[in-house]
Amino acid sequence: MNEKKVRVGIIGCGIIAGSHVSGYLKSGMAEITALSDSRIERAKALAEKYGLSQVSIYENYEELLKDKIDAVSVCTPHHLHAEITVKAAEHGKHVLCEKPIAISLNQADEMIRACRRNRVKLAVVFQNRFSPDVQRVKKEFERGDFGIPIYGEAVVKWYREDKSYYHMDDVAKSWRGKWSTEGGGALINQTIHLVDMLQWIMGPVEYLYGIYGTMMHNIETEDIGVSILRFKNGALGFILGSVDLQPQEDWVAIYGSKKSVVIGSDKMIAKEWDEKSGTKVRSVEERKETLTPFLGHDDAVRDFLESIVFDRVPAVPGEEARKSLEIVLAIYKAHRTGGRVTLPLVE
Repeated sequence: MNEKKVRVGIIGCGIIAGSHVSGYLKSGMAEITALSDSRIERAKALAEKYGLSQVSIYENYEELLKDKIDAVSVCTPHHLHAEITVKAAEHGKHVLCEKPIAISLNQADEMIRACRRNRVKLAVVFQNRFSPDVQRVKKEFERGDFGIPIYGEAVVKWYREDKSYYHMDDVAKSWRGKWSTEGGGALINQTIHLVDMLQWIMGPVEYLYGIYGTMMHNIETEDIGVSILRFKNGALGFILGSVDLQPQEDWVAIYGSKKSVVIGSDKMIAKEWDEKSGTKVRSVEERKETLTPFLGHDDAVRDFLESIVFDRVPAVPGEEARKSLEIVLAIYKAHRTGGRVTLPLVE
C-alpha cells in the first residue's frame, strides 16, 4: 500500500464532501477515483469543481463499493453513516466518516464491530483534535499542569437560518431537524465538535442533567440545549449548544487550581496562578487561533491516509467518536426523563 496512492471514493457529495476532496488532493497520498450521490448531478458538480475528470460516478453507493478502491469518505446525512460504513467494511474498504459517528450507540457499536471484523480502519472527523494548541492543552492537563480539575465547559452560540438551512419545505433536502435522520439538532450536529474536545481533555463524564428546547426554528429537534455535568475526576461542567444565537461565538474552557484556558474559534486565552495564594504569576497569553469550524479537514484526512499506509490506529477511531455521541444522547435522555443520567448510557 505504501508504494502507491490510496484509492478513495466519496459517498455523499453535498457541502462537506468538498472538504474531504480538498484534503485528499492536498495530501499527495490519495487518488480520488469514484464519487456517489443519490442526486447524481451533485456528484457530477463536485467532480467538475475539483477537476476530477477521470472519476467514476455512481448514483447507488453500493455500486461504488464494488469499484477498485481502498477507502471511502462517508459524507451523507447522519442516519446513513452506520449502514454505509458496515457495507463498506464488508467490502474491505477503510472508512473516514463525518461526525457524528451515528445517531445511536447501537449503530456506532455496529460500525466499530464491522470494521474490526473486516480488519479495516474506521476514523471519524473531529478535526479540532489536530490543533497543536488543543493537543498541547490535553498534554498539560494530563501532566497535572492545571492542578486540581475544577470546571470545564463547551459553548456553541451559532445561528442557522430556518428555511435555507433546514429546508423543511423541501422533502428531498430536509433531513436536518428530524430525529429519524439527523438524530437531534444543535447538540448532535454543531455542538458535538466541542463536546468531543471537552471530554477528550477533561476525561469521562460520571453523570449529567439536561434540557433542550425549540425556540426559533420549524423543526422537530432542539435548536438550543444545555447540560450540567460531573466528570469522573470530580470537576463540574457545562454544555450549551444553540443555532439561535447572535453574535456567533464558541469556546471550550478548562479551569484548574493552577491554570485556566479558553479556546475558541477566534482566540486562545491562557492564565496561570500560584496554587496557594491565587496570585497570578504569568501575564495573560492571547493570540488568534483557527479552531472549529475553521481548522478544516486536511489533518484529519492525512491522519486517516497514514493510518492505512502505515497500518496504525487512526487518531480518532470509532471508539473515541462514540464518547461524544454518548454524552449528547445522555442529554437528550435527561431532558425526556427529567432526571439525572449516569454514564455509561444504556439505550
